[in-house]
Formats: sequence, structure tokens, C-alpha cells
Amino acid sequence: THLIPKHSHDAKEELMLPGSPPLAEQYTPPAQDEESHQKEKMVKDQTAKKRGRDRQQQHTCSQCNKTFSSKAQLSKHDRSHTGEKPFVCTDCGKAFMQAICLRIHMTQHSGERPYSCRQCSKSYPTLSKLKVHMRSHTGEKPYFCAECGKSFADPSVFRKHRRNHQGHRPYACEECGKTYTELKDLKNHERSHTGEKPYLCSDCGKAFSRSSSLACHQRIHSQNKPYQCEQCGKGFTQLSSYQSHLRTHSGEKPFLCPQCGKMFSDPSSFRRHQRAHLGFKPYPCDKCSKRFPSWDLRRHMLVHTGLRPFSCTECDKSFAERSSLNKHRRVHSGERPFKCEDKIALYKCG
Repeated sequence: THLIPKHSHDAKEELMLPGSPPLAEQYTPPAQDEESHQKEKMVKDQTAKKRGRDRQQQHTCSQCNKTFSSKAQLSKHDRSHTGEKPFVCTDCGKAFMQAICLRIHMTQHSGERPYSCRQCSKSYPTLSKLKVHMRSHTGEKPYFCAECGKSFADPSVFRKHRRNHQGHRPYACEECGKTYTELKDLKNHERSHTGEKPYLCSDCGKAFSRSSSLACHQRIHSQNKPYQCEQCGKGFTQLSSYQSHLRTHSGEKPFLCPQCGKMFSDPSSFRRHQRAHLGFKPYPCDKCSKRFPSWDLRRHMLVHTGLRPFSCTECDKSFAERSSLNKHRRVHSGERPFKCEDKIALYKCG
């Protein structure tokens, strides 16, 4: 005999008790649950609509026309124009535009610098600052300017550079008319006119107009030279000095003067040369009233003082300029760095 399967509706009938209603009518959701579901749906719809309006509504800065998705972001941005710094350090009174900047600053007082570089043991208060520092060892510069091709390791420096292309430099010096993208840069520049040097070295008493200059100077006392040349072993306290030194080995001169075609290996020499074309000499000598750029004034003052601070360790001969000492050292080392183009003769400088 063959078994004949029952139809599905017959199976359902067997599951129901005699006299019971159909399955579809046996359960009705409670009215309270249905009401809660409707309220939850209404809240979700309202939230989605609000997000949509926020995306569509752009909050525009009246000074530079930059747009933001919220009023809070616009208010934070406005401080870059007004200079408002509502976040004040209770230890030293220094003020900041953003709360995160104050928190980072407070680590200077507490001494907390939990993020250390494995290559040079330098430590930082935040992981982001350590990551930027690590690029000084790797040479990585991931922030690329599409307008001029320049690359940057630090995102904040890159953002500042972009403002130069955009032409937005709202902060002008009343003394010389030079303009800046940020208020702090203007404040630093103004000290070149006033002579103010608020950052004092606790080891030797030397004063500086910038905190970054003091930090670089203090490495002299600690003998901390994290940038080592692999070719000659010379150490440097600053990355920029290390990079300029590398060009003495490679012969690279990437800084070209557009007015006379002269080329330079380091940016400071290039800037001094450009000022010579412009005739920009803001610093007078108080001995003879001649005027100079800042570096040339310091060099000129040696004429009046007779000071010759650069001494040769081989023969004790001294010089007023480091470059003159470097040339003199070749007398002892026998170094002949300048090669004739036809590769026939070698000459010493001078």
C-alpha cells in the first residue's frame, strides 16, 4: 500500500483544537506595542529629515566664504579671523582657540610625553605629533600641493601653505605691510620690529623671539643631535640644517633666483639673496647707521667688536665667519672639493 500525504491545510486543521478560530486570528499584537513602534518610526523619520537639512544647509563664513556643515564648526573657524582664544591655561595664562590645543599645551606643565620615537628617543604628548616626527626619519611627505608640486610632512603646515595659493592673508603688519595667513605668524613677525624675545634659555640666559627657536637652541646644551649624516657622521639639531648639509655632498642647488639665475643649496641663503634684489634692509647698525638684513647686520657688527668667534682646532687661527673657517680647514685636510669641468685639474678654493 502507498501512503498518501495530507495536504498542508489538513495538517493545520489537525493542530487546531476543536472550536478554535483560524491561526491568523489567534494572535493580535498588543495596542501598546503598535503605538511604540509608530513612535520609534516617527523619531527615526524626523532624525533623517534633520540630517538631510543639515547636509543641505551650509554655514558660510562672511569673511572668507568658506562653508561648514554646522554652526559649531563655523564658530570655531571664526576664531581664526577674530583671534579669540577662550581656552586659557590656569598655570601660565596662555590662551588657545581650541580645547584640544589647550589639552596638548597642559602636557608641557605636567611633563607627560607618552609617545616616544624608537629611532632618536624624542617624545611627544600626542600620537599625531609623533607620526609627523617619524616622517623626518623616513623622508615621507604625503601632503602634496597640486598647484606648485611642493610636498609636506605636517598637515598643519600643508594647510597653511594652501592659504598662500588662495591669496587669503588677512593679517598685515602695521610697520612694513607684510601679510600672514595666521595671527600667530603675525605676532611672531612683529617681534622682529619690537625686538621682544620672551623665550629665555634656562641654561645660558639667551633669549629668543620664537618658542621653536628656543627648543632648537636647547639641543645644544643637551648635545642632542638626532639628525646624523651617513656620509660623514656629522650631527645636527635641526632637520633643515641636516637637509642643507646633505646638499654639500650631492652638490644640489634647488633654489633658483628668478632675477639673476643664481642658485643656492639652502633656503636661508636664497632668502637673503632675494632681499638684496629688493633692497630690503630694515635693521640699522647703532654704531655707524648703515642698514642691513638681520643676518648681515650680525656679521657687520663683528667689524666694530673685532670678535672672531670661529677658531680652527688645528692651528688656533680664528675667523669672523664660519664659511671662512670652513675654507681654511681645507689647508689642513688637503680637501680639493672643486673639480674643473674638463676633469683635468683640481683646485683649492681661494
